[in-house]
Amino acid sequence: MRDTSLNSTEEVRGLVRAGRAAIRTGDYEAARVAFTQALVYDTENIEAKDGLADAQRRLGLIAVEQRAAVQEEFCYRHPDVETGLHCVQCNRPICARCSFPGAVGQLCPECRKGRRSVNYQVDWLTLVKAGAAAIVAALIGSFVIGFIPLIFLFFLGIAIGEGVLRVVDWATHNKRGRAVQTVVALGLAAGVAMFYLYQHGHVNLINTLIFLVISIGTAVARLR
Repeated sequence: MRDTSLNSTEEVRGLVRAGRAAIRTGDYEAARVAFTQALVYDTENIEAKDGLADAQRRLGLIAVEQRAAVQEEFCYRHPDVETGLHCVQCNRPICARCSFPGAVGQLCPECRKGRRSVNYQVDWLTLVKAGAAAIVAALIGSFVIGFIPLIFLFFLGIAIGEGVLRVVDWATHNKRGRAVQTVVALGLAAGVAMFYLYQHGHVNLINTLIFLVISIGTAVARLR
């Protein structure tokens, strides 16, 4: 029903102007309300109809964008794991298993590796040097402990372990990390075994085992 009174006509014009102003400022919901109210007074008003259609169209676009923004994301390393986390450096989605705390936010494994200290960036040549140094240190240590009484070995064992670590540090330029720990431990064990075989088993087995345990324990603890 159309109300043609002067007051109603002015009211419709005011509502249409308010709707247009709301469109310009981006308040599309307010524009929709204003145009809808204008059509209550004048159901045939073309400007109100066009304005309402425009406001509804813009609101629909916003709804689509919002749905796209909240679409599901999955960890790039575990495609079956849904996540809301992102790496702060590369912005790829990551799950809790792949996230590492950074100075700000979370890092993916690749970005974390790139940020690691140079002491933890190890190549195969460094591992070879670490293994060789551990074998040499184990051979020397196995020879030395043959002259140390068992009662003193517990006190000197840590010092011997530190000596082994110094040799490894010299060979690897102070490299650290799990790979270095593993190679050094295996090298120490191999060096002790080589000395044992060279001596045809004629060694103080108890002293040798204590030396091996202390040296490996010291190296693993200090090479983290």
